[in-house]
Amino acid sequence: MLSWILITTATSVLLLPRVLSPRERARATEFRGVLRLLRSLNATYCRFWHALEADRAAPLPVEGPAILVSNHTCNIDHMLLQACSDRLLGFMIAREFYEAPWANAFCKLAGCIPVRRDGKDLAATRAALRALESGRVLPIFPEGKITPESGSTIGPAKPGAAFIAARARVPIIPAYIVGTPRTNNLVRAVLTPSRARVYFGDPIEFEFDDSSAAEPRSDKEGLAELSNLLMDAIHKLKIEHERSFD
Repeated sequence: MLSWILITTATSVLLLPRVLSPRERARATEFRGVLRLLRSLNATYCRFWHALEADRAAPLPVEGPAILVSNHTCNIDHMLLQACSDRLLGFMIAREFYEAPWANAFCKLAGCIPVRRDGKDLAATRAALRALESGRVLPIFPEGKITPESGSTIGPAKPGAAFIAARARVPIIPAYIVGTPRTNNLVRAVLTPSRARVYFGDPIEFEFDDSSAAEPRSDKEGLAELSNLLMDAIHKLKIEHERSFD
């Protein structure tokens, strides 16, 4: 009996610092119940079906808001980024997918944000800003859509990502995805094995215009500058790592 008490005490002493660390508390807060199971299943799927590797875990803050920007290659990009992240990612996804019976429950559970494809969904923009205000991590694909060329080329950014970043003024972390199935079909992307790689950059530095304390710079010139900065960071990761991927 005494030996079991000693073993239990020793184990508790060894594990307590890890359990009480800020990162573990953040994980426990964001991945609760079924989300913890789904996170493990997603990581297993990405690791074994898509041979996923990353140069490091996503350098997101342990807690508090952040924006994760990435190129958009196919319909499993969301799953790959989540598998590389310690924080729960609430993606902005097309409304038709969000409302699909097979996806709706999970989307609500993960805090995803439905968005129309016309690029003029102010309700989705407001929901994204509220998510950041509440301390969430918001992943954004600045390209906004998947095309048959996605994965081999990086398209131009739509202004929505820059607008959200300019209004929220939170840390912005770039990512580059490569090696995924070259298809814009959801089923094919999920079922086709691949050798996916995800690379993360350091937080993007951007000087906001503080001439108005109430409103951050959000004019067309400022948004264009920020959009270019977001895409330049992704392109830089592509150039740095494309030679290492064959």
